Amino acid sequence: MSDKILSEEEHEIEAQKADYIKDQIIKKHLSDIVIMSKLVSAINEYLITFGRTSNVHDQLVDLKAQVLKNRDHLTEWVNNI
Repeated sequence: MSDKILSEEEHEIEAQKADYIKDQIIKKHLSDIVIMSKLVSAINEYLITFGRTSNVHDQLVDLKAQVLKNRDHLTEWVNNI
């Protein structure tokens, strides 16, 4: 009987450790998602301010699309954890 109780306690400790690690991973990636969102906002501001006359307009449009794609994939991955 004591072996079963100890096993259940060990299982609970391992589950708590796994939950803690999972929470840390989610926090780190949510921080990354926030940074990506800020970058998209900054690119939008630049594009609105300087428009097509900017020599980097096309590259920024491409970069924005890639960052949005990465952010969406990361968000989906975090939601599946």
